[in-house]
Amino acid sequence: MPEQGFFRELRRRNVLRAAVLYIGAVWALAQGISQLTPALGLPDPAARWFLIACAVGLPFWLAFAWFYEFTPQGFKRDREVPADAPARQSNARKLDFAIIGVMALAILLLVSGYFLRGKAPAAATAAFNPPAASIVVLPFTNLSGGPGQAYFSNGITEELTDALGQNTGLTVIAWETASRYGGGKQTPEQIGKALNVAHVLGGSIEHEGDAVRVSAELVSTVNGRQLWSAQYDDTFRNIFTVQDQITAAIAGALNVKFAGAQAAPTLNPQAHELYLKGLAALERFTAADAQAAQQYFQQALKLDPNYADAWAELAYSYLQLSEVSTLPIATAMTNARAAARKALALDPRNVRAQMESGRVDDNEGHVAQARAEFELAVALDPNNARAHNWYASVLPLKQALAQDQEAARLNPDSSLAQFSLGYDYLDLRDWRNAATAARRAATLSPHEINGVFELAYAYAQMQQGKDAVRAFDLAEPNSALDKQLIGAGRLTYQARLDPVRRPDALSALDKLRHAGISPDAQFQLMSLYAVLGEKEPVIRMLPGVCTSFPDACGDLAINPMFAALHGDPRFEKLAQQYTTITPDSAPASASTR
Repeated sequence: MPEQGFFRELRRRNVLRAAVLYIGAVWALAQGISQLTPALGLPDPAARWFLIACAVGLPFWLAFAWFYEFTPQGFKRDREVPADAPARQSNARKLDFAIIGVMALAILLLVSGYFLRGKAPAAATAAFNPPAASIVVLPFTNLSGGPGQAYFSNGITEELTDALGQNTGLTVIAWETASRYGGGKQTPEQIGKALNVAHVLGGSIEHEGDAVRVSAELVSTVNGRQLWSAQYDDTFRNIFTVQDQITAAIAGALNVKFAGAQAAPTLNPQAHELYLKGLAALERFTAADAQAAQQYFQQALKLDPNYADAWAELAYSYLQLSEVSTLPIATAMTNARAAARKALALDPRNVRAQMESGRVDDNEGHVAQARAEFELAVALDPNNARAHNWYASVLPLKQALAQDQEAARLNPDSSLAQFSLGYDYLDLRDWRNAATAARRAATLSPHEINGVFELAYAYAQMQQGKDAVRAFDLAEPNSALDKQLIGAGRLTYQARLDPVRRPDALSALDKLRHAGISPDAQFQLMSLYAVLGEKEPVIRMLPGVCTSFPDACGDLAINPMFAALHGDPRFEKLAQQYTTITPDSAPASASTR
């Protein structure tokens, strides 16, 4: 066919129009994909692969346009359609309109994309501007063997995090949150944006016999550049010296004041390894693990009786055990006080010991003394999220909220920090923020069921009864008692929606009430009675709960769950005795307890 005739045939068969329409549609779609890629979380090469696929499809599209024509009777081979058929002319007009529409859309997307791209970098820069002196220490990779050796690398990393936290002017994300970012699944830039920090410290630890190799690198989360790296080969006995060297190097790289080399907590490698095993056990909030931790710390102290950190963590393990078991709080406080005092005698600047001593004083009613101890702990280590949480427990409500907010900033993935925030908002009657914090607590630690009870209560106050019932679906209880509590909680909030279920709910609560459950479980049970308006069981349970679990009663006078009990002399006496958090500007007096 002559060249001129060939092009005339292309026009006759609408192939040229089909080609222009195809290219215009591909261009428009490519513009849309490039703009939606960040919002939809699509991989960066998505637009490129789309264009490659479309290029492969173009010949097939043109072949289809050559051989087929759309008619009122459907697609037909071109030879079956007369050259001057109205269908062919109608298709040409439709294609012309389609081309005009697609090209207009493509131009619109191109122009809008130009302005979006012109403004995006400035917006992104403004959105991610972390404090210059901020850092997260990621779990160092364990090169010492299987998962059973992870306690060693994790423990060393946690100690390094604590050491960095004592440097003035440096913001350090807490280990509990940092531990969730191990494994290299996210880039430094992604981690930095998630935690609002400017730097990531990572590395690896290899431990074989007495030899230890630590590799570390500091990376900017703003541009992904490596700012510093080093490798240390030493003995396990000198691991604290290596930690000091890394801390000094980081302080120098970030231009912040170095806290100074610390005396080695122990010179006994075996005692140190037992201590690290105890730390790992304490991270699992169960009675069995708290008992195991105690044994590790006690074994470490037999090897080195002057190991202040081991004494401090032993004090913490006693108080933790009283929360998750039926260990009497009086026994726990006696043992915890003795251990904390021993730690402080060996190291007056031991932050953990200060915290545990303060908790004991708070539980025993010495509020002013507890406040002074918590305040000192925060001053010694302003990056210690738990110190801020405990300090909040003896402050007026708005000051307490500020401390808990700081704890959540330092440890955003801590269920305790979020749970504490949630209770502050409940006491302030800020139900929406309470629900947000409680949902985060429940999501972060679904095996710890307290968050869902807090969440359900907040939903109920917002008149979202069905959401209150569904809140219990977030829990993943891992004990028979917790499963019973979740079932009773769900039934209680169902009974608020359907009074017919009230007898079943009360029956479930009464069964648990006489089962000899832990103080923490008793508090949740008591809150369910309060939700159903059952005042008498609450009044009868309160003295025992507050005696066994004084921390839970620190907001008794302002907790909305117990508002219906105000005016009852029995409740007012307990509120005066145990309240440490007040709504006014003046702290609760120590003489009130």
